[in-house]
Amino acid sequence: MAIPWEGAILFGTTDVDHKSNIQTDPSISSSEAEYLMEGLRSVFPAQEFDFKDVISTFSGLRPVVDTGKADPSKESREHAIWDENGLLTVSGGKLTTFRIMARDALKAAKKYLGHVAFDVNTPVLDSFPPKAESLFRESNLNPAQQLRLLARYGTEAASLIASGCREELISGTPYLWEELRQASRAEGVIHLDDLLLRRVRLGLLAPNGGLDLLPQIRAIVQPELGWDDLRWEKEFSDYTILWNRSYKLN
Repeated sequence: MAIPWEGAILFGTTDVDHKSNIQTDPSISSSEAEYLMEGLRSVFPAQEFDFKDVISTFSGLRPVVDTGKADPSKESREHAIWDENGLLTVSGGKLTTFRIMARDALKAAKKYLGHVAFDVNTPVLDSFPPKAESLFRESNLNPAQQLRLLARYGTEAASLIASGCREELISGTPYLWEELRQASRAEGVIHLDDLLLRRVRLGLLAPNGGLDLLPQIRAIVQPELGWDDLRWEKEFSDYTILWNRSYKLN
């Protein structure tokens, strides 16, 4: 599958047993990389793809519900929800059914949350209100960038970013510098890899995992996160090791 995503192309997938420590971020093997590159070259021969065209890699662990099959790859891709005295756990499923899983999770949570502003029989996400367009009236952002911000942050946060002081894009990515500040303030960043791999996806989309951008990133996020210089150096070191081990094509 070749899927347009955030200005890049995701290409995959593979399905192999993961034999390492489950607490360690998984990484692509050389045989998987060769397999995928062969597929790319076969489907898009005119592009003459090479490994130098790969920005980054990522791997994940597929959760499956155990029904007793000896081969995990033969297990169902259905999802299941467990309710343990108010702790809801969702497992199984797959990326293409994420919306159904989210709806089922909301249904299960509704009895604990009281009124929830959605109808289980209608789409989870309503269309943007008419006022959404006005949020960017004073902005220089193009319509595609405005739509991405609205879809990503909703109307309130999109307004915050639109009025921010840094509307310039981070080179080679669809992200604004101001999004780093927003993520640091409001999105539960504990470590630098939270920010760069799971909030603003610079670790996957920027060359060299965004390591070359860290001086500029530091100036924005270190004050927001309240890290002293010693903490920043530790986070920088940990992220560098993690990216080179699990996200760089070696």
